Amino acid sequence: MDSLIREYVAPVAKSAGFRKAGRTFWTVGDRLDYVLFGFQVHAVDPEAIVFDVEFYAVPEPYWDWVNRGQQPVGKVPNSSGALVTGRVVPPTSVAHRPDDGMPFRARWAFRPGGEESCGRVLAETLRTEALPRIQLMVDRDHLLEVVRSRDVSLMKRMTPTLREIVLRIDDIAADDLAALLAEAEASGAPAAFVRWAHERREARRKAE
Repeated sequence: MDSLIREYVAPVAKSAGFRKAGRTFWTVGDRLDYVLFGFQVHAVDPEAIVFDVEFYAVPEPYWDWVNRGQQPVGKVPNSSGALVTGRVVPPTSVAHRPDDGMPFRARWAFRPGGEESCGRVLAETLRTEALPRIQLMVDRDHLLEVVRSRDVSLMKRMTPTLREIVLRIDDIAADDLAALLAEAEASGAPAAFVRWAHERREARRKAE
């Protein structure tokens, strides 16, 4: 697996502006919003290497909420800070079980002697389809459109109202934020989240 990543994935990721840390690649936007993609191997077939290619969108406000305002300095976020996650689905030629439904349909695989063909397909899929889509998610306005969409292929954390607050908290007018927070509280939002939102907004106001 590491050989496949090194030979076929790393060059494509580097040319797209991603940095590498183990089996994970990441890039960051101007507002410290991260997107990452990485590899999860599954020991489900003794005759093949079976793996997922997963991606994560980690907007800075959500990472701040996860850490309750105490973000580790200089640390690249991980999947625990992902507001949106998804998988890069393989073409049938390199899918482990191409006739299955999701999530098993999303698993890639190669058998002895098949590393090169799988690697080439993976690199091309990343270069032409997946990475351009993933890269857009470092733009917070675009990510807001993503979380508002009905794309069921993505896993989105939090309720729609809380996602709206997280992605707009640094830009939204005070009255609009108050209305969203009131809606969130009426829907049972955690008191800690409401407190975090007020504290973040106040800190931003004082910094201006």
